[in-house]
Amino acid sequence: MTLAVRAWICCCAWICGAGWILSVLHQLNRAGYVVLFAFTAILFLRAGDPVRSILKNAGRSWRKFRCRFKRLAPRLFLALAIISLIGGLLACPQNGDTNAYRIPRVLHWLGQDGWHWIRTTDSRLNIAGCVYEWLLTPLILFTRTDRWAFLPNVLSYLLLPGLVFSVFRRMQAPPRVAWWWMWFLPLGWCFVHQACSTNNDSLGAVYALAAVDFALRARESRKVEDLWLSMLAAGLLTGVKPTNLPLLLPWAIAAGSSARLLLARPVKSFVITGLGLLASVLPLACFCWMHTGSWKGYAPGQVANWGAQQELHSPFWGILGNTFCLTAQNLLPPFFPWATAWNNAMLHFLQTPLGAHFTSFEIFGHLSRSANDASAGIGLGVVIAALVSIFVSRNPQTTTPMAGQSDRLLWWLRLAPWLALLVFMAKVGTYQNARHAVPYYALLFPLLLVRPGQKALTFRRWWQWLLLSVMLFTLAWMTFVRGRQLVPATLMAGLHARHPQVKFLTVMNDYYASSLSVASGRRFLPQHNIGEAVVGYATACGGSEPGMWFPLGTVRVERVLPEDGTAWFRSQGIHYVVVDDVALKAANETIEIWMQRQQGSLVDELAITSVPGAPPGHLYLVHLSPPAKAVQPLE
Repeated sequence: MTLAVRAWICCCAWICGAGWILSVLHQLNRAGYVVLFAFTAILFLRAGDPVRSILKNAGRSWRKFRCRFKRLAPRLFLALAIISLIGGLLACPQNGDTNAYRIPRVLHWLGQDGWHWIRTTDSRLNIAGCVYEWLLTPLILFTRTDRWAFLPNVLSYLLLPGLVFSVFRRMQAPPRVAWWWMWFLPLGWCFVHQACSTNNDSLGAVYALAAVDFALRARESRKVEDLWLSMLAAGLLTGVKPTNLPLLLPWAIAAGSSARLLLARPVKSFVITGLGLLASVLPLACFCWMHTGSWKGYAPGQVANWGAQQELHSPFWGILGNTFCLTAQNLLPPFFPWATAWNNAMLHFLQTPLGAHFTSFEIFGHLSRSANDASAGIGLGVVIAALVSIFVSRNPQTTTPMAGQSDRLLWWLRLAPWLALLVFMAKVGTYQNARHAVPYYALLFPLLLVRPGQKALTFRRWWQWLLLSVMLFTLAWMTFVRGRQLVPATLMAGLHARHPQVKFLTVMNDYYASSLSVASGRRFLPQHNIGEAVVGYATACGGSEPGMWFPLGTVRVERVLPEDGTAWFRSQGIHYVVVDDVALKAANETIEIWMQRQQGSLVDELAITSVPGAPPGHLYLVHLSPPAKAVQPLE
């Protein structure tokens, strides 16, 4: 497992660095990647002894991998990993953020052979972290499809158990405790739901664990190679999302005592440091500063921008509000049919004097009507198991003396993630904070699991069955979530039509309708075969753009701003524009007013529902009238 983690960290850092380098050279294309691939392969093969060592260790690692899955807990994890892989293969990307800005920004970069500041009203295309998108870039480029966009999450999910065990042991959790939690913790809602999705939060969790793990390895082994890997993982951690920056605190504590190792090989240390900085948030922060005057990508106090709506102004009320929100979101059951009533109550609460303190949150106290990849936290089952373990371990009958004394550095290292989480809670006010806090969760547990009674608890049969029961329920739940993709949508629609009073069938029908709607939205423009090299997309934050770019290389999409007029369309050679309801609502216009202003005519329209149960929106394909020819005067 250690070999796989090393390879994954090196591969991710290399791909991120390659993306920025090729962008500077304006060679973000197949030829550019092939040249870099070849150059890297030559360096790898010239290493000689390290290559043979890696191949030798690979065989040993595979034998150990097979031996691990002889007990029930590892087999349950393996079953979930297989289900996640199948689920990812069955469906096109459905996540709203992925279709709104993750995949579109990659397609824009490929369309102009490099990263660039995209002309758009949705600032996420420019200011959101780039690591996941850089991993998608060669996938989309060489496969010419975005169906494999889930692959980085599946691969990173397979690494979670080994990393959890290694980090917990190095923070002095007993071996049996670390073994049980290495299989149980990855079955948290956030991890299993994102394993086959395209959200990037669980990816950050792997980098956070790897950064601390290799830093502690370097402290023990005094090998600079471990410290290099730790630096690369820390850079990737910040590159995924700027909200992960507080997690540099535990990494700095773990790596600080080994910093002198870098002086032993200064040249290679300098190169690795440069690669780590390329993989980090630093390049994006510099470009944000150049374009907006702020490293975050938005000016202080700016309200209309996406990022400014997520930054809290009062640390005290931020911590207090997030304590409530994170608790509610992490205790969310698989189904929560009262979500609408709850969210209305939260809106009413914000009108009260006490609730006024939380208006700086994006949407305070918002809950989804079911656990999903866009909102799930660590999950109700893991929270219950953790609370039971903490409570029971306080019983004097379960306590045993701790083996060895913890040094002061490890004590601070176990405390640091909780301090980092406080910083996160004081500053970040999104309505999906339970998901954005995913990289923090695993590092919070060592402080709880080093208690003396935890080891004795692992011998209790009822405790083992508690964890296994939660794992079995999670497996059954995810089998249902992924298996429902195999049920024809027409069957569910027919059942709902016969029994409209059954709420479960209503929820399921909404899911199928949304899934089919997203797929039809991706086919909306290609099915018209307009034969244009460039088309316009008028939206504020819509998610229908990815399908417009495929087949890849045949068409380029330009975002349409509210102030764009006929002169701009003509200068860009745009004759067709896809307009969505989001753009019309933002401009307070109807499609008729928009077409009259832009001198266009309606070609086709499509009703689309991207959020299950939400009212449908519309996509409109508009043909812009050619400029009238000037009448030549008679001579």
